[in-house]
Amino acid sequence: METFTLIRRQPALLVAALSMLPSLVGNRRGIGLSWDSTDYIAVGLSMSAGRGALDVTGEPMVIRPPGLSAFVTLGDWLAVSPDVSLRVVNALSMAVVVWCTHQLLVRAGVRALSRWLGVVLVAMSPALLDIFTMAWSEPPFIALSLVALLIATRERTWPWDFALASLFTAMFFVRYVGPFYAAPLAFVGALVQVRRSGWLLAFVRAGTALSVSMVLPWLWLMRNKEISGYLTGYRVPGGGTLLDPLKTFTGTLGSWLLARPPLSGNGGIYLNWNDFSSYMKVAGGATWLAIVGSLIAFFATRNRSRDANIIVGATLLLVAFYGGFSIYRFVYDEMGPLDSRMMSGLYVPLILMLTICADHFAASVLTTPAHVGPTFGKVLIASALLVAAWHCVTTTRDALRYGDVGRHWGTVSHRTVPIHYFAAQLPDDSALYSNEPQSLFAATFRWPIRNQYQYDRPILVPCVKRYFVWFNQTFLPEGKPVGASVVYEDSSGQVLDLGTCDSDIARFWP
Repeated sequence: METFTLIRRQPALLVAALSMLPSLVGNRRGIGLSWDSTDYIAVGLSMSAGRGALDVTGEPMVIRPPGLSAFVTLGDWLAVSPDVSLRVVNALSMAVVVWCTHQLLVRAGVRALSRWLGVVLVAMSPALLDIFTMAWSEPPFIALSLVALLIATRERTWPWDFALASLFTAMFFVRYVGPFYAAPLAFVGALVQVRRSGWLLAFVRAGTALSVSMVLPWLWLMRNKEISGYLTGYRVPGGGTLLDPLKTFTGTLGSWLLARPPLSGNGGIYLNWNDFSSYMKVAGGATWLAIVGSLIAFFATRNRSRDANIIVGATLLLVAFYGGFSIYRFVYDEMGPLDSRMMSGLYVPLILMLTICADHFAASVLTTPAHVGPTFGKVLIASALLVAAWHCVTTTRDALRYGDVGRHWGTVSHRTVPIHYFAAQLPDDSALYSNEPQSLFAATFRWPIRNQYQYDRPILVPCVKRYFVWFNQTFLPEGKPVGASVVYEDSSGQVLDLGTCDSDIARFWP
């Protein structure tokens, strides 16, 4: 009875709970897996066994932080599979994101209709569903950043600065870009605190929180440097001009509005402006106009609440800071296009910004005596309702479709490929090698899976027999074992017997 009373008084809790359904339905046959998903899971299983952060092939992980893997480790200690652990993480992350969205809109004084429209555009977002049905680090990262935004945008006592420092640290260990969200949030936190603590103390507290949050990340970066020679692993810059990733970001905004990914979601790291449809390009340009126009209209009007000013300013700074960093990073540091996944952390801040600005503007024009004002306000509300309805329909459809077939390497068809199925049925005390270790890991969850260039590495897990799963289509076409007996073969590849684990494996690579 008390639970129902709480829900009646706090409907946002019920909406937050219901927002978990799309990802749970979309993952009912298993969570979606990609190349980096396999490393997150492998690192988690490795840490659970006390071997440290080792990837699918048994090498120290440096290119990705271990934060998401820690959930896999915890689940393994509790005898919960990585698949179930990450499904729960994604669902709970969405609930946190939706609840924080509602709380920020309430604090900004947004009217009920606009507030729930904003919540729906987050809870039923096709773009976020695409992220929250995969074993990726973005879901918990978005949740952490929203909690940090909720704390940073209000006056607080000093224990909350400790909470911010903890959140900033966690954000780094979930995604390396965490400091590029933490820095603008710390700056906002200082400005918010000035009225209560004064300029000096406010900035000292925020600066201390940010500095403390970088102690453990610095130690991790030094560990990476010692292992690989790079702070976050070797990365290749995209090159070109700063305009190229800005155009990609524009196309991404258009794909969010239209609820359609470019190239049916198969763009990868080579996604560029030409891969977006004309509709997406136009919609992206229109979205930029809406963002700029709503900001101008918001700051041009009067009677804005302090909380509304703070939240709009915070989201604007976050979008500008991380967006600018991402554009620079693509050209000079890492070839990661500003696609839906890369920019997913800005989706909710943009929704918050647009919702607050649009609600304030609509409230202003609806109260003007002129006929054009109220008419424009009603058109604005009707347009938002249509977009929200379209996103709800699309998210429902996508969740049902994902739940039927799975996502990427997480599909039932990937696990039941005959050569995958054969490899999964090999005895548990077998050591596996493959020229496609990540793909094979996604089908078997057998760790580690060495490639053909690691045959001389020490055995990490005690074994009796060794097998090499060779795929005919591969990124590593050279170095096939020679002289091994074939125990399975079909059009996709072969499974080769490499003998017992106490025999000389080097003889297969003369």
